[in-house]
Amino acid sequence: MYSVKDICIIIPTYNRAEDLRVTLESIKPYIARLGEIIIVDQSTDDLTKKLVGSLRKKNITYVRSDVPALTVARNRGVKAASRSSKLILFIDDDVSLDKGYFDEIVRVFNEHPNALGVGGYYLAPGMCEGRFERAIRRLFLIEHHARNSARVLSAYGAVYPSELDSIIAAQWIPGFNMTFKREIFSKMKFDEKLRRYSLAEDFDFTYRVHSLSPGSLYLTPLAKLVHRVSSVERYPAKRISYMNQAHHFYLNYKNFNKNAKEAVIFLWAIFGITFLRIALYLIKPSMRNRLKLYYYFTSLVYCMGHLSDVKKGIFYIPD
Repeated sequence: MYSVKDICIIIPTYNRAEDLRVTLESIKPYIARLGEIIIVDQSTDDLTKKLVGSLRKKNITYVRSDVPALTVARNRGVKAASRSSKLILFIDDDVSLDKGYFDEIVRVFNEHPNALGVGGYYLAPGMCEGRFERAIRRLFLIEHHARNSARVLSAYGAVYPSELDSIIAAQWIPGFNMTFKREIFSKMKFDEKLRRYSLAEDFDFTYRVHSLSPGSLYLTPLAKLVHRVSSVERYPAKRISYMNQAHHFYLNYKNFNKNAKEAVIFLWAIFGITFLRIALYLIKPSMRNRLKLYYYFTSLVYCMGHLSDVKKGIFYIPD
């Protein structure tokens, strides 16, 4: 049987000392009960290091990483975790965990012996799409929200629950709160070809866990949290567009595209995203939406023109 003491929390962070302080404050009542907390710092300043040093907690460890990549930070955190940590919990530096979060995660692992990964549940304001956008996303098998569902439809098609009534089996878990049995890391790690913000690294890792052991991932509505979505160090639209496009092309050829059906689904999803981008711009032709549309097309052309490299995880992400 697992207990809260078996949990090691890994928090990668980058220039967000104040956000990290708020996150740590939300788990302060539980720090003594937890096995350990590892802060993996990729910052360009020393504010995070000073913050961790000021806490003076024996079970909080500071790890420095000079590689600006979320995947690298996650892997270094796992490597630094003590052997006594049986459950590895990843959270972002801008989340606040609700009372009872840790007890609920442990309960799900204990009641579902086959579980390899468990995630909590959140619904951010404005997270759900409008009726038109939701219909287009569902039609073209691209990312959208649905009640009591966490499925994978394509490399672009992660479905996240708009409502969650009970514990459900999932095909993927969002990266801002996901807990795994330690044993899974002897079989796989986060893909370090996904650099910097490492967009879709959670989708890639958890879907590979699901593929390895279908039915081993769970989401529970009773492990609640708030994802504050910090505005600090968010990448500009051009970089996000290229990263989003390149990563999804790469992950398609890595995890999907094994047969003609999957190839058609991927092309169908791209057609749908293109249609949706144009439609949203025509509905609201602002300068911001015009730039997003422009970057979408330039990144799409880049990926198609450098497909052989993108398939290998070699791609250009502009500054």
